[in-house]
Amino acid sequence: MLNHSILIGRILGIPIRVHILLLILLPVLATLYSSNFMFGLLLVIGVFTSVALHELGHSWVAMRKGCHVQEIVLTPIGGVARMSHIPSKPMDEFLIAIGGPLVSLALGILGVFSISELFFVLGAINLMLFGFNLLPCFPMDGGRVLRAYLAHRKGRLQATRIAAEVGKYFCILFIIFGVMRLNFFLAFIGFYIYRAGQMEYRMVLMENQTNRFSGHREGHIEVEISPPPYAESERGLGTLKKKLRNLFRR
Repeated sequence: MLNHSILIGRILGIPIRVHILLLILLPVLATLYSSNFMFGLLLVIGVFTSVALHELGHSWVAMRKGCHVQEIVLTPIGGVARMSHIPSKPMDEFLIAIGGPLVSLALGILGVFSISELFFVLGAINLMLFGFNLLPCFPMDGGRVLRAYLAHRKGRLQATRIAAEVGKYFCILFIIFGVMRLNFFLAFIGFYIYRAGQMEYRMVLMENQTNRFSGHREGHIEVEISPPPYAESERGLGTLKKKLRNLFRR
């Protein structure tokens, strides 16, 4: 067991892990999805399989662009594809960001035209995931598409600042709507995405400062990618902080 997760296999050479908490909550989620426990269990397994395929969509494009994908971890709130870095070229980031939603779209179309009730429901859920992930809420997929578009005109740092600011208002709406509807999971997602977006903006800001002093290559920081949010790893953030401290000590 690594980081409270269990290895269940490898696809494209990428380790696929399931967080132990997801396994514990699996029966609870199954009863929430359906009054028929077996149908609910198959549905939950299908949803997280869809999330894993979504992450593989990101990962396949990332590997084609020279990124190293360390692992994919399935957690109760979604999937996480841990990558060594995100390319700084806007088009490369756009292609990586859109790779996951396109997989969800394909699964959704296949599902809704299926005669199976299970696959029809899974198809509808994948279409919802497709739409939700393309909201311009950084650092979700749609937020990264927005940053890639803005980076062509304003540069990576300014584009990240604007994308994070736009994402902040979406997160506020998630939190307000979640509290009003007593959907505290949605409120938590809103808070989580807001925190991830602000942390990544600070990381890009520190990266930009490091580049100005040391010529450090942009984009080569360890990140985690998930739908909903993309979130940077603490190790990548800690490494940047250490480099900045060393620079100002010189």
